[in-house]
Amino acid sequence: MLRPARISGFLGWIFHRLFASYWMLAVLAVIAAFPWHFAVLWLDRAIVSDWLLRHDLVPVATADTAKDFLGIAAGINAAFITLYFSITLIVLSMAAGNLGVRLIDRWVERGLVRVSLAGLSFSLVCSLLAMLSVDAEAALEDTPLLLVIVVTLLQAINVAMLSVSLHSLARTMFVDTSIDRLANDADNRSLDLKGGQPADEDYQHQLRAPREGYIEDVDIAKLRALFGDTKHRIVVHGAPGQHVVDGQTLVESDTPFDEKQMARAIPIGPYRSDNQGVVFRIRLLVEIAARALSPAVNDFYTALTCADKLATIMEGQTATYIPEGEVPVLVEAEWLVLTGQDFRGLFEDPLNAFRQAACAYPSVAIRMIGNYGRIASRRYHNGAPEGMVVLLDRLARELRDHACQSAGFDRDREDIRAAYDAAFGEELQQIARDEP
Repeated sequence: MLRPARISGFLGWIFHRLFASYWMLAVLAVIAAFPWHFAVLWLDRAIVSDWLLRHDLVPVATADTAKDFLGIAAGINAAFITLYFSITLIVLSMAAGNLGVRLIDRWVERGLVRVSLAGLSFSLVCSLLAMLSVDAEAALEDTPLLLVIVVTLLQAINVAMLSVSLHSLARTMFVDTSIDRLANDADNRSLDLKGGQPADEDYQHQLRAPREGYIEDVDIAKLRALFGDTKHRIVVHGAPGQHVVDGQTLVESDTPFDEKQMARAIPIGPYRSDNQGVVFRIRLLVEIAARALSPAVNDFYTALTCADKLATIMEGQTATYIPEGEVPVLVEAEWLVLTGQDFRGLFEDPLNAFRQAACAYPSVAIRMIGNYGRIASRRYHNGAPEGMVVLLDRLARELRDHACQSAGFDRDREDIRAAYDAAFGEELQQIARDEP
């Protein structure tokens, strides 16, 4: 499955906001309809109409029939686009209510939906322009017959595309599809990190947030281009998805830098969005699980699916684990410190939120404890640092204790404790006890 490309920098964020929208492609289609219409009209008058008449392949009997057909086609296109808008709004409203409003940001970016809307807009404008180009009282040889054929073909394409896109919209309501796509999109990490020693020095040069909002991205390529192979220390305090307030320190350095260019490398948006990458998708999975466990929805099987997908993403991100007491630095540029972009920064807060939502559901707590143990065992035997085992053990024990405290039935508490003992055998528990 193709994964969304990482959007970097201020201009990348602007282009993403423009083109990953319902309206931009439709507007471009409407604009393109005008030169398309005049090109078809010119081709019709220059070559096609005479050829169709000579070979007795005219699509209509009279100019009046052509006028009526184009008027009907324009009406059908207007009905199609109205229907599509209405169904889209209904489906997205229902899906957002059941799954989470932040999924809308991802649904809007779906190419099939945007292409379908652009195709309907293009066809509507083309049929209107074609209707204006036909004189009902003109002779058949003076009627733009190619326009009639083009509008007919557009109608056929629109009917097929409408069926496909309505099916796609209906699948939007199937929660497992969205969860699976979130997990697949989150399983990509371009940063190669390792542990570095924290610096105790006071940095003289700082970049502060120009406004309140959420960090959209940290453009590593742009930062490396700005500083080259510097021997100085650059500390980026903000990670994608993090909320910052006006004036908060984003970057510290012991060397001067261009603040304007630096600010463009760390764009700040007004809200969380899918452009923020893996951190947004992890938190969105937690949000879907929490909403599924709410009394209004009460769908614990969806929460189990989210727990499994979170485990999949965690396994794919274990290479970014940095031991406690060290800071994440870029392997290819050890002078660049990327605070909060390691394994702990990605998962610790979202998994705490997951614990708070899952503690009242023993089945979900048991599944997630098992997932923690599975990851800890696999990674430990594959040479992962013992600190990762300690972190996963702590998350599992906190979930165990919270779930036992919330459980109202003794058997549930016994099952939860047994799940922890089974997931973290004596060897892993001993490692957790021995770690300071």
